[in-house]
Amino acid sequence: ETSGKRAVKNEDCEKETKKLKSSKEVLTNEEGEAYFELSAKRRCTVRQWKGKAMVDIREVYEKNGKTLPGKKGISLPMDQYKALRSIIVDGSLDDQIQALEGEG
Repeated sequence: ETSGKRAVKNEDCEKETKKLKSSKEVLTNEEGEAYFELSAKRRCTVRQWKGKAMVDIREVYEKNGKTLPGKKGISLPMDQYKALRSIIVDGSLDDQIQALEGEG
């Protein structure tokens, strides 16, 4: 049953998130960019690219004692970040998630 698997994954995610520093704590990487830990291996980093602010959600990995960005992730320009933020803040995204979780 998929809903059982989803519940286990959600519990694992919640446990992992509790182990992390406060999600509101702003950390800084070696390049001086602000980031927030989403999980042990994922970050949300605010960075500039070609002079424009971007919100980068990406997996990270360790190499030679350094934490480096991986290939898996997405960089959102401000217009796309604001669109995503809007559907999170107004509850639309959560409504759709709850609708799917109720289907199991």
